[in-house]
Amino acid sequence: MKRFVIGVVLCVLVPLIASAAHAQSSDPTLKNEVGLVVGATLTPSIELRGGGDVNLNSSLAFGAEYDRRLIGRQIAVYAGIDFLASPFDVKASYPAADVSPQYAYLFLTPHVRVKFNADGALQPWLLFGGGYANFAPKQPRAGSVDVTGQGSTGTFEFGGGVDTKTLIRLSGIPVLEKLPIGARFEVRDFYSGQPNYGVPTISSRQNNVVLTGGLLLRF
Repeated sequence: MKRFVIGVVLCVLVPLIASAAHAQSSDPTLKNEVGLVVGATLTPSIELRGGGDVNLNSSLAFGAEYDRRLIGRQIAVYAGIDFLASPFDVKASYPAADVSPQYAYLFLTPHVRVKFNADGALQPWLLFGGGYANFAPKQPRAGSVDVTGQGSTGTFEFGGGVDTKTLIRLSGIPVLEKLPIGARFEVRDFYSGQPNYGVPTISSRQNNVVLTGGLLLRF
């Protein structure tokens, strides 16, 4: 799954960066945005039907986001899509032998973003959307349940954050000199189905809370 996630990351990032790098910023409204973010995924404990919990450690999260402004200036509405994945698996803390010890994940979610003070120095926003989630759990050390190949599910995404105005412009690289770069900080929750942990759980859904920050490219 790790190789698959890395491959998808490259397939998503390369076209986004290439299109942004070759774009002209002569349009004063700068309708397109690409966020490149990194951070951590925090997943609350999973309650087991037979008693006890699966406690999940935080994991590295890596994402790419594309948005296009549809309407508005000070209060602007954007439509876009999020890609988020973990290059390293989410690991359970001291799992029982019949519990899956770790899993990889991937989220691909179209969304709507409403940005306030959209042309200001600080630009708070709210986001909601939904789409596709995929989990790839590892087989437990013991137990008779096959957890592999059962990881596709839907997800609902909601969250908020803040963007900044242009902070830097790269110099010395001709194709990037006209590309404004700001910053983005965000908290999102991907409320989704669960990976197959190998044992019955109280709920069939879980919260995947993601805290990320990074660069925001406008063109």
